[in-house]
Amino acid sequence: MPATATAARRTGRVSPKRQALGDASVLCHQKQDQQPTTNASIKSTFPVVKNTSTGTDMATGVKKTKVASPFVAVKSVMHRSTAAPQIVGRESEQEAIRKFLETTVEKGRGGSMYISGNPGTGKTACLQALIRQSSATFKSVLVNCVPLTRPGQVYAAILDAMDVDNTSADKALDDLEQMAFESKTPFLVILDEVDSLLGSRQEVLYRIFELAVHPKSCMTLVGIANALDLTDRFLPRLQARNCVPVLLNFNPYQVSDIVAILQSRLDSVSSAAGEPVIQKAALELCARKVAATSGDLRKALDVCRQAMEAAEADCKRKAASIDKENTTDAPSPTPKVSIMHIAKVLNKLNGSPVAQKLDALNFQQKLVLCAYVSLAGITAEKEKEKAKPTTGSKRAAPSTGGIAISGLFTEYGSICSRLSMLASVTRSEFLDLVTMMETQGIVAVEASKAGRRGGRRIVSTTGAADDRTMRLAVDEADVRRALAKTSTLASVL
Repeated sequence: MPATATAARRTGRVSPKRQALGDASVLCHQKQDQQPTTNASIKSTFPVVKNTSTGTDMATGVKKTKVASPFVAVKSVMHRSTAAPQIVGRESEQEAIRKFLETTVEKGRGGSMYISGNPGTGKTACLQALIRQSSATFKSVLVNCVPLTRPGQVYAAILDAMDVDNTSADKALDDLEQMAFESKTPFLVILDEVDSLLGSRQEVLYRIFELAVHPKSCMTLVGIANALDLTDRFLPRLQARNCVPVLLNFNPYQVSDIVAILQSRLDSVSSAAGEPVIQKAALELCARKVAATSGDLRKALDVCRQAMEAAEADCKRKAASIDKENTTDAPSPTPKVSIMHIAKVLNKLNGSPVAQKLDALNFQQKLVLCAYVSLAGITAEKEKEKAKPTTGSKRAAPSTGGIAISGLFTEYGSICSRLSMLASVTRSEFLDLVTMMETQGIVAVEASKAGRRGGRRIVSTTGAADDRTMRLAVDEADVRRALAKTSTLASVL
């Protein structure tokens, strides 16, 4: 059975190199005589929670056994960090990953795959579960690219995770290439949040994808990110270099999928917790609300766990009132999560419908709103200066118009250049972003009054006159709060 270890865990300390390069984990696969790990045996890896505790009666001195809350076991499996007892659903995705592993790393060959999908759709969990089930001999390295401050650090991060001594960061690429061509044991590199490695020319991503598909390479690469078109949009030369990875997309979870996954987690501890502590109707309400907003399984787990904490608090209050009223040993009320508990947690997490819309926008759409807020602030300052009354002059009326789309596109490009994270979209793609937000009721696009009065019209790069303006259809304060949730955009604001 594969063993999981990290360099920091073995030495009991965290090296300065690991702090600089970010966290990574290693899965080492060794051939064994027993059969590959099955879903049934994975279930036994869940933490065993004893539902009893002992204590001594101070009056009689007799030891008593006190039954602990059944929520202890259930809350442990409803945590994000707890591995699923089995992968429920995703049959087609599992089959695609299984075939990829069988034709590449399990046969000692190189290859590459790119897995895309929204957060919380089971991309990493599904891949790791299939790796654990494999009986082949290979090493698997999982590297989270988010902590890396520069794309070039990924080479040293991979070597550090595989316990390969790296003399310097400058030689990390050479050492990785030597290992890929000369290693007797094939290895699999998983780059989670691989879009964090995007730079000005994407040379790092091109090099690592080319290394994976080299005929003499024994390194297999799997990149994981949210964007569906990352390889087509940011790595267009992969096709010309014959390095196109296998593409696999994970769609958001549907209601039936979320219910089945949550129920499987509840069933895994049913023997310890007794009856299910979450009502079936409450479980379905949670699944429907999460599937309607994002399909993020992690959010469903958070809702269930917080609802259980609320139900447990209600149960303790009821038990305390019973103890005050009755001196006899009356049975304590059994806590159970109802629809009311789930509804309260959902209302607290989701907030207003406007906030939900803004949170659901992709990064490019938020960049457009960031450009609007930036220009709106500059315009407001200029109007404030003009509004200052002078001797013998009248106060100017404040402007209620929007921002010119051409100027907005220029500011958007300026923000992308300042962030140095990704290339700005084209004008036509920018207009598509604005149109999508207009359809959602977040912004409104109008014809400029100056254009209708015969004023100077702005001409786009394509030669077409563009005198439209954009204004917010929601409160600017809500937009600022939504943008502030993303640290990168918060720095711009």
